[in-house]
Amino acid sequence: MWFEMRREDLSFLERAPVVHAFEAEVAAPAVAVFAAFADPTTWSAWFPGVHEASYPSGPPYGVGTVRAAHVGATHWVEELIAWDLDRRFAYTVTRATVPLARAQVESFDFEGRAGGTRVRWRLACEPRLLMRLGAPFAPRVMGGVFHRAIENLAARLGAAGSRG
Repeated sequence: MWFEMRREDLSFLERAPVVHAFEAEVAAPAVAVFAAFADPTTWSAWFPGVHEASYPSGPPYGVGTVRAAHVGATHWVEELIAWDLDRRFAYTVTRATVPLARAQVESFDFEGRAGGTRVRWRLACEPRLLMRLGAPFAPRVMGGVFHRAIENLAARLGAAGSRG
């Protein structure tokens, strides 16, 4: 069963009722880090829980592109709302098979630094009951998943990853 979600833009990151933010560093250039995030076929190799992700339509990819993802036992359909080469990759979730939120935006921001890239993940949402019930555990669980993802990505890129 699918649950429709409200499309939002980047301003939702500033006005959502709940925003989680996590940061970490990867000893790889922003161009390589962005490329891994932008290629959905690689996510299953480094982002925990992602079994498969794809763009159902052909290139070119960018703002407006739809991405489908199978994460754990759930499925997600997302629409890209930012594709700023080597700087930001963001999407709004349009539907999911789990009723976690009424609206959700995720943004991955990349900041090139000496020796690597700082990655900042923000997940903004308007939670439904199921997500509100899990709220006390969300930061720890999500932070752990994000840091494992960055460590896995760093290994994939032949770089070092660190918690931020």
